[in-house]
Amino acid sequence: MVVRSVRHRGLRRLIEEDNPGLLRHDLVDRVRKILTALILAEELDNFIADAPRGWRVHRLSGDRQDEWSVSVSGNWRITFVEEGGYIDRLNLEDYH
Repeated sequence: MVVRSVRHRGLRRLIEEDNPGLLRHDLVDRVRKILTALILAEELDNFIADAPRGWRVHRLSGDRQDEWSVSVSGNWRITFVEEGGYIDRLNLEDYH
């Protein structure tokens, strides 16, 4: 899938420049694995089917029901919106 928009500066820098400098050091490896799988997936269903159980991929609820969440570590999640095979509003956040 193609990433169209990234909210988190550190994720943007990692994707565009392969520079993890703005990310927490302990999250970098897991974030790279998740981003690689997300970008290489032909569609969201493939990503969900191939994701390890520990990533806990799920759709959010309430006012964020159009967003998906992938567990990185502890309370840290990668969140995004998928629309027509594109990833929008890609974010790394501590939302709990």
